[in-house]
Amino acid sequence: MDKKIGAMFSTIVERFATETPARAVAMARAAIAGGKDNWQKPAPPLAQRRGISIPSPHGPIPARLYTPLGAGVAPGPGLVFFHGGGFIVGDCASYENTCSRLAACSRLRVLSVDYRLAPEHPFPAAHDDARCALEWAAAHAGTLGMDAGRLAVGGDSAGGTLAAWLSHYARDNGIALAGQLLLFPLLQLVETKSKQRKSPDAHILGNQALSAIRSLYVAGADPADPRLSPLFSASFKGLPPALIATAGLDPLKAEGRAYADKLAAAGVRVRALHFRAMPHGFISLTGLVPGALAASEQCFEAFGAMMGSGAGA
Repeated sequence: MDKKIGAMFSTIVERFATETPARAVAMARAAIAGGKDNWQKPAPPLAQRRGISIPSPHGPIPARLYTPLGAGVAPGPGLVFFHGGGFIVGDCASYENTCSRLAACSRLRVLSVDYRLAPEHPFPAAHDDARCALEWAAAHAGTLGMDAGRLAVGGDSAGGTLAAWLSHYARDNGIALAGQLLLFPLLQLVETKSKQRKSPDAHILGNQALSAIRSLYVAGADPADPRLSPLFSASFKGLPPALIATAGLDPLKAEGRAYADKLAAAGVRVRALHFRAMPHGFISLTGLVPGALAASEQCFEAFGAMMGSGAGA
């Protein structure tokens, strides 16, 4: 990865070591909000995008529904998507281009969920919102143009944590899922200090970022809880087919591969994609990192094909 790009993200992350938590979070969120349009290629055209309000015991959960031009006649397969950001930063607005591209390339209707963030809302707030969003989407699939029998979950980084855990939750609670999309997912929070040493380039997700997640979102909970560390779940049998993407310049690549191996050993159909020259978070860096746009589109098209949307045809 370009050293200037790495230095930019290092500056953002280092604020968690030099500023108060509240100020560091505010500055990181402002940096992402201000830079998102420069970090990403322009969004492709869609048939429709609209805001959704999902009811929950903790108040309405904002969401955005993306309907691509190639979605076909409703109802069709759909994806409930959770953004990354370490449970601390990120929202539907910062993922507008990413989710538009995801919908367009996969030909899936995509529901992007604006779950609550730490430190204002520590664990299990994001998980509770994710569960409510999935249950609501499954019960109201028709109003979203989605087929309840062809519903999937997905996410990147911390959003991948939520999606992976929801696959287990859905299996155990009678919600049929047709797929799971895990993009450079964060799959365990028990051991974090060694992750930076495993990567040749940990500018975006290194020790300070992982420590911030442990401090601000986990906030004293057991990091081995399968909700926080799906890699340590008791059983992987009966989970939906998965597409797992890992990046060569990402400290999380080893756990992504380990998760894929556990799924495959349990008889779950898995497609693993590895992008040797990509950093963590590449789907949101299509305007900065050479090759990130092509890698992102490959992931999205492959998942659409897995879901039977006609993507890549």
